[in-house]
Amino acid sequence: MIGRLLLGLVLGGAGGLVAFLIQEPLLDHQRALFDPAAAIQQTVWLSVILGACYGFSLGMVDSLTRGLPAQALRKGFVAALIGLPGAMIALFLGNLVYGTLSELLGNPIGAGATPTPLGFVTDIVPRTLGWMFFGTGIGVAVGAVTGSVKRWWHSTVGGAFGGALGGVAFEIFTLIFTPLYLAMSGGGRVEIGAPGRAVGFPVLGASIGFFIALVQEALKAAWVRVVVGRNEGKEYPVDKPVCIIGRDEYADIPLFGDPQIAPQHARILRQQNRHLLEDLATPAGTLLNGQPVQQAWLKDGDTIQIASMRLQFFEKATRSLVREAMERLEKPVSRPALPDYLCPYCGERKHPVTGQCACSVVPGAAAQVAIPSAALPVALQTSSGAAVRPAAGAVATKLVILAGARAGATFALQGDVITIGREPGRDVQIDFDPTVSRRHARLERQGNQWVLIDEGSRNGSFVNGQPVQQQAVQIGDILRFGGTEMRVE
Repeated sequence: MIGRLLLGLVLGGAGGLVAFLIQEPLLDHQRALFDPAAAIQQTVWLSVILGACYGFSLGMVDSLTRGLPAQALRKGFVAALIGLPGAMIALFLGNLVYGTLSELLGNPIGAGATPTPLGFVTDIVPRTLGWMFFGTGIGVAVGAVTGSVKRWWHSTVGGAFGGALGGVAFEIFTLIFTPLYLAMSGGGRVEIGAPGRAVGFPVLGASIGFFIALVQEALKAAWVRVVVGRNEGKEYPVDKPVCIIGRDEYADIPLFGDPQIAPQHARILRQQNRHLLEDLATPAGTLLNGQPVQQAWLKDGDTIQIASMRLQFFEKATRSLVREAMERLEKPVSRPALPDYLCPYCGERKHPVTGQCACSVVPGAAAQVAIPSAALPVALQTSSGAAVRPAAGAVATKLVILAGARAGATFALQGDVITIGREPGRDVQIDFDPTVSRRHARLERQGNQWVLIDEGSRNGSFVNGQPVQQQAVQIGDILRFGGTEMRVE
């Protein structure tokens, strides 16, 4: 998100600076104040220059955020062509609004009209509305090259906001810099709008670019993020009726670097505000949360695997539902109070004389202790519900994921070293959780126990809720890596 906002800001400002450098020596703004024909001619040329510069620079933002420079140049030229008529219409409407409101508010427009604080107050409204029309025209051109109706609308709204804010900045800089410019020129008859344009055009472009990106990010309903593979961390919006995933440069979600990925490998269909993942009959297939699928509905947090690439799907419509379900799963179940003659651990009736029950220590059976059965894995409970601690020398054999999209999945503990992390090749690969580091931790077998060793992970490793660098683990311990919890069994 930050990258898109900064790119819109920088490229929009660069487009405005180039437009100022081109139009300033070509157009006679002073003459246009007195000659209506010259004013019309100037408006036409100014709209051509501004539309082409802003359209080209901002039309490249979407493709550059996808890492496609060649496509960015092509879309920049298309946006520039679309921006020519759009900017012309918008600039004429803006000048009409600006001129009409300025006359109604009694704000003088002429060669000797030096900006004043009072003039700023009466000029700020028409200036803002006038540039808002222009920003809308640029937003229409930028949105048209995205190929998405939603992003076209978002770009239009963002352009309007950016144009309005740029108009305010234009007027402020004119008020600040014009007196300095007049003083430096000796107070003669000079064209007083140049300082405002020198700063105003870049600020206007930066504002339009920033707000187009901001509105697109704020209003997106669904998107995917590359979790493992080339361009890791890059996000792609899912805002078309059909979004293609594949190795094709023109794919909506382009995935490069793996020849097993087909040019058009899979697609995401939008159906009634929900999203359906569909494999396009590819040899490598498509996995959803580790399971091969031909068609499947997506929900927030799902992991899509295509060959060696892994994506995480985000959807605002299902985010609250997923969170509520996770909270219900993770919330501990409260047990009703039992009468005194029943054991609170195994629930069996106590002996009326000795007070013993099914989970009491039996002479000669040192392996059994009276502990809550709910605190141990199911594999360590007897058929009567009694909890049995593993006998001395017992070694853990697996890790079980407790919650999330892969709840219940197991990883066998075999060999002497078990590597844990997000990158391919790890023995316990947690590629569905972006909070897990690529090389997060490892388990080393030392005699009859496993020792957890953190490998400098970003979010740390935990045993029973406590952060550790190196810690021996036992059957029943809860390990946490990033946001993923596992139980040792």
